Amino acid sequence: MNNKESEGRRVWRVLQKFNSITQTTPDGKPLPDRANGRTFFTFDKTFGEDSTTTQIYNDVAKKIVSSAVSGLNGTIFAYGQTSSGKTFTMLGGGLRQPEVHGIIQMAGKDIFSQIAANPYRVFLLRVSFIEIYNEEVRDLLISGAAQGSGAVLAIREDPRHGVFVNANETFVTDLETLISVMSAGEKNRAVGSTAMNERSSRSHTIFRITLESRKRKTASDEDEVSDYEDENKSDQTRLQDDDDDGAVRVSTLNLVDLAGSESVRHTGATGERQKEGGRINQR
Repeated sequence: MNNKESEGRRVWRVLQKFNSITQTTPDGKPLPDRANGRTFFTFDKTFGEDSTTTQIYNDVAKKIVSSAVSGLNGTIFAYGQTSSGKTFTMLGGGLRQPEVHGIIQMAGKDIFSQIAANPYRVFLLRVSFIEIYNEEVRDLLISGAAQGSGAVLAIREDPRHGVFVNANETFVTDLETLISVMSAGEKNRAVGSTAMNERSSRSHTIFRITLESRKRKTASDEDEVSDYEDENKSDQTRLQDDDDDGAVRVSTLNLVDLAGSESVRHTGATGERQKEGGRINQR
């Protein structure tokens, strides 16, 4: 919690057993009248104040990441009010605490672990990092770009590729390189200070990992895999290998950190900050 939140008194309580959140009195006691959709909300899954990003990743994101490695597109995004912890959850401690990992770093670690455990396929990974700021799409990986001034990208549409932007892509071969690319882009992201958040994200960001893979074909590679391992492969893995016919699988994993929705009355935003807030809330 930030300083403003720490000084206040909690009026919401997470009921993990019921996957719900309820409003309480300032003393933390139940309200005399509960109103679904107004003072009581139920979700697919809830996490308490003491839950860790690792728990969230394992329960929410891990299966999506595994599916992306297997060839299916996936998206994980954080949405909510300003100062609710979206950027910390997705990007971890960032430049200030690089040792604290978020969903993006955990996803990268998981991807490379699964690649290392699959000797039957050859993988190629590319990453891009863009932000949407005041209705402009900006490339955060353009070398030398100052904060909030990355190269503006045009949104294009193609019959084969659908809607896309020609963002700069970087090849990554390990987790360290992936984190380095993410950190370089984060330096260029538009941030600002408001009454509710001293370091508020003023843009939506999309960290995109593109995975290409194909079945190994050379005899030298296949000889490294023992007969025992081949006999004990899961039916699903064997089916995936046999059905490829040398085709290249391409999938994308979009990791999205949305700028926080906000009220001008609470943030005290004026001028440029007020304009940004209006653009953020338009989504």
